[in-house]
Amino acid sequence: MDKKVLVLCTGNSCRSIIAEALINKELEGIRAWSSGVAPSGKVNPNAKKVLEAHGVWDERYHSKKLDEVADIDFDLVVTVCDHAKESCPQFPKPVKVVHVGFEDPDGKPYAAFEKTYEEIKAKLLPKIKEELEEKMKKDVVKTNSGVKISFTGVVQKQQIVKMVENCATGQCECMSDETKKKISDMQVSGEDGSVELDLSGDVNKEEIEAALRRSKVLNK
Repeated sequence: MDKKVLVLCTGNSCRSIIAEALINKELEGIRAWSSGVAPSGKVNPNAKKVLEAHGVWDERYHSKKLDEVADIDFDLVVTVCDHAKESCPQFPKPVKVVHVGFEDPDGKPYAAFEKTYEEIKAKLLPKIKEELEEKMKKDVVKTNSGVKISFTGVVQKQQIVKMVENCATGQCECMSDETKKKISDMQVSGEDGSVELDLSGDVNKEEIEAALRRSKVLNK
């Protein structure tokens, strides 16, 4: 299922329209909409021109109020101007909001729109990709018998099994020899997307967290 992004600015005629088109064209698995906190009701001709020049214009792009997209469950909201950032509305469901500001090209020569297009492509697209990228989450807790690590998100059980095998056969470089000696047993349970690793022994949370940061299996 595609991730959903809303690009928000003031007039929804230049920057947010360009960003909407670029996201839909360049970022696979992500779908974008745009809107304005005080929409002008029309797309700036030069914004349309620059998108046409790069082959990313679509007639469905138009300046609109938030009401038109209010029923969409967005995964991310991006404000691209300071006014939109300051007046960003509350959404029905909790959603992460980030700000990546760009200078308004409205009223400037066409070259300013080309510059805005390139800046959005260079700065905004990587930021959106980073914000929406699914990552492995690691939660380390101290237990009565040792340490328990819960892996969630983008994690495969075999990945954790491989890490344990490396430790057991001496191929692991993430743990010090001192830490390895403290561990009497390692048990992997769960399934892809939710895996638990129980370490038995006199180990502390801090040294295991440090080892996870150094793990080549987890961080390759």
